[in-house]
Amino acid sequence: MATIGLSKPMAALYENTDTAISYTKGTVLGKAVTFSSEIEQADDNNLWGDNGIVESDRSFTSGTMTIGTDDLTQEASALILGITPKPMGEGGDNSELVYDDDMNVPYLGFGCVVKKKHGGVYKWRAVVFPKIMFDIPPDAADTQGESIEWQTPELTATILRDDSEKHRWKMEATFGTEAEAVAYIRGKLGMTTTPARLAKEAAK
Repeated sequence: MATIGLSKPMAALYENTDTAISYTKGTVLGKAVTFSSEIEQADDNNLWGDNGIVESDRSFTSGTMTIGTDDLTQEASALILGITPKPMGEGGDNSELVYDDDMNVPYLGFGCVVKKKHGGVYKWRAVVFPKIMFDIPPDAADTQGESIEWQTPELTATILRDDSEKHRWKMEATFGTEAEAVAYIRGKLGMTTTPARLAKEAAK
């Protein structure tokens, strides 16, 4: 199937208790623009016998994931970087994120939906990485000229094995609708309540 689209990047705080994995504070990171992942494997480790390879190991060691979104809200930034927003003034809606010794970048679960098409039929592939850690995103911007050049944030994360018995590092499933793919990701990331951004889109 050919890939033709991308949507619904979601993340949730990863927790582990005696190999029991759970997630909290699930949120939508924005509207998806780009997504990619690169997987690192163990070096070639072949067992030779009778002048040929009889066993070979290509175990997962780690990986890198990149997600680009239309925007990165303070709520999403606070979650992925382990920062507690601080209110500014009494009764105000504004808050600030302070990058200091108190921040503690957490482990997260992440998922997104990849739209596919084959033989005229659309499918939606839900991809979930059960344990990742984001890098601190860089700041960059260009001045506005005669025409607008869209500037969007890009996040990079390390893909890790989780702490379950089998040490999962990726899960995926393909569905006939986007809603089913979103429900799959929300289930894997323990998102029992609908994030505000998804609720707003559903109401349109």
